[in-house]
Amino acid sequence: MRTENWINNIKTFLYSYHFSNGLRTTISVVVPSLVFAAMGQLGLGIAMSMGALCTALSDVPGTIVHKRNGLIISTILIFLTALGTGLLIPYHIPMVIWIAGCCFFFAMLLVYGNRGGNIGTGCLLILVSILGESLQSPSTVLLHAGMVLLGSIWYSFLALLLWQIRPYLNVQQALGDCILQTARYLELRANFYTYGVDVEENYRTVLAQQVLVNEKQENVRELLLKRRSDQQGTTSINKSMVLIFLDMVDLQEQIMASQTDYKALQRDFKDSGILPQFHTLILDYVEELKTIGLAVAAGQRSLPKSNLKLGMEKVRRTIADITLKLPTLKERTRTMPLTNILQNLQDMAQRIYNLHRLTRLERLKDESIDPNLELSKFTTKNKYDFETFKDNLTFRSHIFRHAIRVSLATVAGYILGMSLHLDRVYWILLTIVVILKPGFGLTRSRSIQRLIGTITGALFAAGLLYLTHNPTVIFISMLLCILGAYSFMSFRYTLSVFFVTPFIIFLLHFLHPSDLYNAAQRVLDTFIGGTLAFVANMVLWPSWERNFLPDYMTKMLQANKHYFEVVMSVYAKETVTVTDFKLARKDTYVASANMMSAFQRMLSEPKSKQQNASRVYHFVVLNHTMTSHTAALGAYYLHHGVQFPRPEYQEVTNYLLNYMDQLMLLLNDKTATDVNLPPALNTFEHLDQHLEELVKLRQQEINDGQGPTATRDEMLETKQVHDQLMAILALVKDMGKALSGAER
Repeated sequence: MRTENWINNIKTFLYSYHFSNGLRTTISVVVPSLVFAAMGQLGLGIAMSMGALCTALSDVPGTIVHKRNGLIISTILIFLTALGTGLLIPYHIPMVIWIAGCCFFFAMLLVYGNRGGNIGTGCLLILVSILGESLQSPSTVLLHAGMVLLGSIWYSFLALLLWQIRPYLNVQQALGDCILQTARYLELRANFYTYGVDVEENYRTVLAQQVLVNEKQENVRELLLKRRSDQQGTTSINKSMVLIFLDMVDLQEQIMASQTDYKALQRDFKDSGILPQFHTLILDYVEELKTIGLAVAAGQRSLPKSNLKLGMEKVRRTIADITLKLPTLKERTRTMPLTNILQNLQDMAQRIYNLHRLTRLERLKDESIDPNLELSKFTTKNKYDFETFKDNLTFRSHIFRHAIRVSLATVAGYILGMSLHLDRVYWILLTIVVILKPGFGLTRSRSIQRLIGTITGALFAAGLLYLTHNPTVIFISMLLCILGAYSFMSFRYTLSVFFVTPFIIFLLHFLHPSDLYNAAQRVLDTFIGGTLAFVANMVLWPSWERNFLPDYMTKMLQANKHYFEVVMSVYAKETVTVTDFKLARKDTYVASANMMSAFQRMLSEPKSKQQNASRVYHFVVLNHTMTSHTAALGAYYLHHGVQFPRPEYQEVTNYLLNYMDQLMLLLNDKTATDVNLPPALNTFEHLDQHLEELVKLRQQEINDGQGPTATRDEMLETKQVHDQLMAILALVKDMGKALSGAER
């Protein structure tokens, strides 16, 4: 089993965007250096390779329009940066001003999102790399900048050519990754069905994984739905991927809809044997999703490996045996959570079998994308205008403060390096540019990861150079290090740095042999740069997450409230479009993921800067649980409809919406004193009484030997809605207690 997992992990990596991006970047970087080295002009080849490398950083997944425009802008800015830096190398004071201005401007490009931030990083990397060159005259500077420009053009040509050859590769990889992360999410939720599980701790891992799943879903939306909206994807492959993605989002809702009181489940059915069966069955689902994810990422077809129907039949028989041991109908209603979970798994199994068929493009003509589903509304509209830049030129903007920090830290690093007469000042600046992030937590973790990666990488390089001086062995090792560095750069930063360090040391071995000195200098400069970045983030207008948490909490509660309101509209027989329903669901997932991300960032900050961490986490868990119960109500409506609406549903809905409005007032210091939580609700007494009457009527029908009847259907529907609403009522009351008890 462990060997199979290793094989699957390797296949997942090889089929991933990270590896293909690393391979493409490696080719674009190595080829120019090899060609010019053969011509006896290795220096020019390295300049061209640097241009290709820095341009590659801006090449994040997206539509072809965004990809092309990003490459053009990146190429122009990188050339101008290389030219300006080269011309100012002899003049230290103008260089200080140039470094400060460039660092501020390029760091501010983060206002344009991930692509803008990466373009800025690429420009900063070319700036610090030019500082390490000895350019004697303007003509040499122009030649060097021209080679950098040629490298940028070479990478852009290669990237666009590969896109033309395999236009769906990035989408398939992103979608496959999304499916694999959803499988991991389901695997973590399966732990709730193991005896003795720490429910609270497992919730923590589930919430962290939900953040990752949401991030992957957003990536796919940007790649796939924008592509279709722009009419760039109307083929059968594109249609199948859209259908797979829509099914995956619905599948995640079904996973969340299986929410129940896990502590009560463990208590009531500990000795029945049903929980291990659920756990085993869910793990079979996980393996099916992993198979589908790998197939989608590789552009292959998938086939079911497990007999899910047989597994469900075994669980159904066990539930039936448990039910038969309970003498009265009222006691048998305790098994309804088990029946609901099984029903949910049946619906999920159908989706999984459908996903297998979609990977094989089977029945694709019979499948259709709901014409009422306006896909363009599910993507984020990015604004790339000057107004966005100008609006962030204020200390209220955390990106503006970050840009100033980068500017001051790099200037300090440059002045310190020049004052100490260090050989490679640009290594200090490189460390600052790479690890200094807008948030303190990420900067601290990057500093630690970079230091660990640098030290271990330097030891590895020094060890290899001590054992052999064979140029072939060293060169092959250098190529492998390049591939590893670029493949792990975006998701395993320590490993990436581990590979980058020996790559640079091996390169310097060929250019200026002085192995141990290079390794020691690399570690020293990394330590200096990391320290400056850490201090800058700690001292210069730091952005502590506790200041932003109330806003994230409010947005999460607002999204949850809207989702609940939309779902409960159908129980009042109001018309709700599928677009409105799925948009409300998406907004809830995004807001919850953003809140959890902010909370995780706060936990990585100094203890003195954390406030009410346990209460905030409790609030997050309560909101996640509420989303799950709302999803359960939505899933029930989608699969069964509302056959027996009750007036009490609307009364409870209005009460809960009012309660949530008061909670949002409680989250704001300015309105906290105006909060007036509504009094206890008596509506559930009428609903409980009605449900009790239905149970008695159904018991009489069973005694009379009657099979399924309308009374049975009404009892099951009322019980389902009643339990979900009761759970949500308890959750909002607990939220009120958590917020009222928090120190303000």
